[in-house]
Amino acid sequence: MKIKKLVTIAVFMAATVGLSAQSLMVESAVQDLRKGSLKKAKTEIDAAAVHEKTKDDAKTWYYRSLVYAEIGRDAQQAKPKYKGLAPDWADQAYESALECKRLDTKNDGEFTKGLVSVFSTVGYDFYNRARKLFNEKNYAEAMQVASRAAEMYNNGGEGDNAAEAMYVAGLSAVAAHDTANIKKFFNQLMRKKTDKEQVYTYLFNVYKAEGNVDQAMKVATNYQKNTKNNYKAYLLLAEGYLLNENVEKGKEMINQALELTKDSVNIYPALLCQSAALLELTNDLEGAQAKYQESLTLKPVQFEGNFGMGKMYYNRAVDKLQSAPEPDPFNEETIELASKLENEAKDYFGQAITYLEKAVEYIDNLPEGNEKQMQRPNLGNALQALSTAYARVERYDDSKAAKQRFESLLEQ
Repeated sequence: MKIKKLVTIAVFMAATVGLSAQSLMVESAVQDLRKGSLKKAKTEIDAAAVHEKTKDDAKTWYYRSLVYAEIGRDAQQAKPKYKGLAPDWADQAYESALECKRLDTKNDGEFTKGLVSVFSTVGYDFYNRARKLFNEKNYAEAMQVASRAAEMYNNGGEGDNAAEAMYVAGLSAVAAHDTANIKKFFNQLMRKKTDKEQVYTYLFNVYKAEGNVDQAMKVATNYQKNTKNNYKAYLLLAEGYLLNENVEKGKEMINQALELTKDSVNIYPALLCQSAALLELTNDLEGAQAKYQESLTLKPVQFEGNFGMGKMYYNRAVDKLQSAPEPDPFNEETIELASKLENEAKDYFGQAITYLEKAVEYIDNLPEGNEKQMQRPNLGNALQALSTAYARVERYDDSKAAKQRFESLLEQ
């Protein structure tokens, strides 16, 4: 019995020593962390994280997240002391923090409360990584990393930073043409009452493309509620009403947007053109033309107003040609009507040319750079329209030159 009892005690003591050794390993990691001995702290805490006795302890994962976060802070120094110690420090700190949070069910989550600095450090790293991936056009991965950054910031109580990370995730979804995630991230931001224009415009256009007019209208309504006195919100709301065929309400929103910007010499002329484009959707061509003309009166040198007017005259010319009957050699009335409509079309083409030439001239006079590059599609549209208009007024050399320039643009 004594022998058996001694064996039993010996086994018990061995187990106790083993448990104490592992607990001491966590404590040693803590002490080494405080002394800045990160290599030793990492070795000790990694061992504790896989040991049966300590792997399910929130304290282990709490200190593991702190160790890796500190390795990350060291790595970000100009001359890191522990260069290359843990290249994946952010991922390790992230996973450790989440594991700590999962296991921290006692004492009102005392360990989780101490993770704020870890969440902030890791969130910052993930956010910067997401921006880098986005700039490298690795949109799918950028979206995932930005989403994790948002999660880290939210866990650390940094709502504003979380929103910025979520915005990057949403923009990545846009670039990746991932409709489901555009709606996921941007709807979350809309519920947080963000003031970011692209959140609302992208969401609106997604729902519009899906034919979900009611949801598009909800987006526009939220935009107006969340960003008071924002003319862009009223303009989007106007488009929403027009999609619902509520023309009067749409025009009311257009006028509200114009009223908000009437004293801005830079915004008002451009907004007049946007309003004109919306009015064209309602077939209010006279109203649209009046808005374009008012814009050009205030700002003669611009692309939008000149192209808008040129486009309207061009389309009127096309309407005349399409409505002209096929001349019947045995019916003088059809011959006269066809001739009349063709002459009217020719007159409209001539008026279109005046404005389209000014639109092209505006782009040609832009300094070389990003803005001129961004105007290439507009330049192509204007040249293509000019080529047809020139031909219709029998300016064949000009038509050929415009066509050649358009084709050359496509090859660049």
